[in-house]
Amino acid sequence: MPVTHFITHQINKEMQKPAAMVTATNAEAVIDDYCHLVMSQLKGIFVQRASKRYGCFNPEVTRVKGLTLNWLNDQQSFLSWSKTICEQFADMMDNTELEIDGYLAFATEELADTDKLYIFHLREKSNLCLTADMQLSESRVLDFSNTGFGLSIDLTALKTEQQTGERSIEKYFTFSFGRGDKAIQKLFSEFTGFIDTLDTEQETQEFLAIVEEYASTLPEEQSIETKTKVIEYCVEQDKQGETVEFKTLSGQLDSSAPEKFEQFVALKKRERRAVRPRSESTMNDPDASNELTHGESVIKTELIPDRKSLKNYLRYSGKNKEVTLSFAATALGSDISFDPSENSLTIKNLPTRLLKQLKPDATES
Repeated sequence: MPVTHFITHQINKEMQKPAAMVTATNAEAVIDDYCHLVMSQLKGIFVQRASKRYGCFNPEVTRVKGLTLNWLNDQQSFLSWSKTICEQFADMMDNTELEIDGYLAFATEELADTDKLYIFHLREKSNLCLTADMQLSESRVLDFSNTGFGLSIDLTALKTEQQTGERSIEKYFTFSFGRGDKAIQKLFSEFTGFIDTLDTEQETQEFLAIVEEYASTLPEEQSIETKTKVIEYCVEQDKQGETVEFKTLSGQLDSSAPEKFEQFVALKKRERRAVRPRSESTMNDPDASNELTHGESVIKTELIPDRKSLKNYLRYSGKNKEVTLSFAATALGSDISFDPSENSLTIKNLPTRLLKQLKPDATES
């Protein structure tokens, strides 16, 4: 992960004050071990979050996109570009009741096949330390557990879009909501011009419905095992920041017939909706390797999963002020039945520990 640029600018606005203040850094940080360590921490936080949204720049909101392209085309330095971003975001907060504290960190990394830009909202916290003469002193450290919003932009895809005039990759912009004021995070999302182009929840729900159909064709024990393997693989891929490739998953589910699940998914996707025709532009699409061709139609062969949907697939859970419930989805229809007309659950085979609390005089069977 070679970091090529890293810089932070302080930003602060109190609710009762009309103006946001930016304290800009005069130079980029030296790219040393500390810089790489911070980036490693921030990327780990970003990748493992379940709150990520995927999209691109809104063509009608050109401010940040235009500034970024100016920098990429060497019309502006990284230092000047990052400072301008901070100042313009601060201007957007003026005369609002919003508040923010901390830093905006800007970083780039150079990978084998792409360059990426990251922006994070960082916060500090107070801590105690021992000085060189063994005296206690207060220090300020980065509070990684309280990191705010973060975003990642595939700079290679952005430059390709500028050169060709066509959006080659529909998800080159990733935005992650973190800890803190949601209003500030929403404002920064709007400021950058981010728009969703992928509905990960809907796509995951469709995929899980197909998994359910596939599992129903298997013996009961194998069906449960297959669904569990699918969810475990998808969750692990999501935690690693990787997509779910149907071909790889298919091979893991059945080594004797490695294409069986992949082909089933493709078939069911075609049945569910009309797929777009394979045009000449698609033939030259660099993202076409992530699609499966069948005659004149093309469908996706990978999934960016919605983690919440994955977890709900194997377990149902919920709570209110008085009740907390969680049970395996496989129990529904056997030990647990649901009456939608009454919005009620009937539960059999209660856990022994719960029975002992309900019937303290009963002996354990």
